[in-house]
Amino acid sequence: MACCNWVKNITVEPVLLFYMFAIYMQYGIFQDLVYEKVCRTTFNVTVCENLHDSRYSACLDTVQNGASMWILSSTVSLALPSIISANFLGSWGDRFGRKLPLVLPSIGGLLSTSVFIWMSLYNLSGPVWPIIIAGGISGIFGGFVSCIMAVTSYVSSISSQGSRTARVALLEAMSFIGGTFGPFAGGGLLSVSSHAVVFGCISMIYAIIIAYVLLFVHDIVGTETDSPYCSLFHVRESLTTCFRPRDGYKRAYLMCFLACCLIIMTIVTGELDITYLYTKDKPLKWNYQTFSYYFGLKYALGSLTLILGSPVLQYFKVPDHAICLVGIISKAAGFVLLGFSTTSTMMFSVPLLSMLSSFCIPSLRSLLSKQVETWELGKMYAFVATVENICTLLGSLVFNSLYPIMREYQHGFIFQFAAMLHIIPFIIMWWTFLSKESAIYTNLNQGT
Repeated sequence: MACCNWVKNITVEPVLLFYMFAIYMQYGIFQDLVYEKVCRTTFNVTVCENLHDSRYSACLDTVQNGASMWILSSTVSLALPSIISANFLGSWGDRFGRKLPLVLPSIGGLLSTSVFIWMSLYNLSGPVWPIIIAGGISGIFGGFVSCIMAVTSYVSSISSQGSRTARVALLEAMSFIGGTFGPFAGGGLLSVSSHAVVFGCISMIYAIIIAYVLLFVHDIVGTETDSPYCSLFHVRESLTTCFRPRDGYKRAYLMCFLACCLIIMTIVTGELDITYLYTKDKPLKWNYQTFSYYFGLKYALGSLTLILGSPVLQYFKVPDHAICLVGIISKAAGFVLLGFSTTSTMMFSVPLLSMLSSFCIPSLRSLLSKQVETWELGKMYAFVATVENICTLLGSLVFNSLYPIMREYQHGFIFQFAAMLHIIPFIIMWWTFLSKESAIYTNLNQGT
């Protein structure tokens, strides 16, 4: 019955589903393109086709380090402009309507993908630097964090507090479903065509999203329409929302949950940036197709966990804190195994161990939304988008910088380091959970 209700209430879920499908379809193909271009611009075809030969171990190190730095540069060019864009769109959506924030990230995706098509039409020895232009274009239009902000604001504004966790979890499931099928689609297309064809298909997906939003999504217009349409006022509004005084301990809780988001999302971004390089290296020596199977399995299990588990958790009214704590433990355990993985069997066991980690982010988003008023949701989620952009920068900077160093000493130590970092959000969530339970107990005693 719960699933039927979800289908009946579908609004912006397809927007996130297809957007993340395009993002994940592009992500591995983009990394493969960068990897190949870095090799071909540095070495000849013979070296690139035999990169894992023991004779070329120094060349492999050069390509690994070079690809990592170019991926970092692309991430920076995406994240910096999207910090301003996301905050502008969050406040703008609260006041004038949520349709524009929903459509702009896909317009940016369409334009940036055209740059990748142009790059792919060159031979593989062509320049790598245009990826920075593509990232900048996407960032100006908000990027993926603005898309997540827009759909989460939309759903939170039309749902009750009781149903919000399940609705946000369904949105997160859309991301995981996109992550499940995107790499498979990208890898399958690449095996029978070329990079340009794959990027062309991604462009078509962005165009479908734009059409869906314009034709089928009902706009939600705010009541405060007296502020300027185009002004830095909207950026200031979003940035100050999370710091204003609130009743009880809501501001303190808000800061705690944002700190958890900062750490967890930084680790997620870092993981995305280096896992492909990790699997391309010895001893695994995976090709893109094998990596796409691993990535697809990981996100398939995550989406299955969210879709089947969220209605059960909602029915039994499991607290958001408890859900998040379980997710943190599962994620840390998966990183430990990932860091010690030397065979494909061990690698494909990681998604099974970490499948409950998919509950972390939706439970945190739900907790954040419950600390602010309905008319502040867009601005609050815009600030969360800013945190995500900072995480994108931090994750890429920290993990891409540490990976080449740690790789020299212990191949998977970077992932064990990531597991240890999860201790901090675990302590924060445990403390807020105990604090909340203590406050409820005190209020009950005072009531009696």
